[in-house]
Amino acid sequence: MSTLAEIETAAEALPPEQKEELIRFLAARSRPANSQPGKARLVRQGDDLLLEAPPGAPPMTPENVNRMLGL
Repeated sequence: MSTLAEIETAAEALPPEQKEELIRFLAARSRPANSQPGKARLVRQGDDLLLEAPPGAPPMTPENVNRMLGL
């Protein structure tokens, strides 16, 4: 693929989960080389303590967790 139009056409043909992976890939490469990705942090919401994902992190759906764990 040599043109943006060809890449866009190919991206449109991808299933939704592969489109999400492509977005994460492009976002990671669009950061400056010396920037660190954000880290998760603990936040309190009422009586609950929650883990807040950094911007750009994939949603923690059962499918994504299984894929990350290789299940």
